[in-house]
Amino acid sequence: MYELKNHMESVAQQALKEYMTKVSLPCTCERCLADILALTLNQLPAKYYVSLKGEILTQWESQSRPDQAKVIAAVARAAKQVEITPSHS
Repeated sequence: MYELKNHMESVAQQALKEYMTKVSLPCTCERCLADILALTLNQLPAKYYVSLKGEILTQWESQSRPDQAKVIAAVARAAKQVEITPSHS
């Protein structure tokens, strides 16, 4: 059986890590970070692959500047939303 993977998930996780080095988030608990990641992924198109060749092609295609800018913008919007309305008190 093939394992289906969404390339955007790893891209968004990496973008969130980079974002956190530049911006101080009010809460970095596991729940808030998961909420930011989920909101980010909901704003971006999924890019699935099932093979190493598919993974390499997907990675290559997503290296363009516009795609990277979209991911960072999505992370920033999601982080702001979670900051305004966190899932916990």
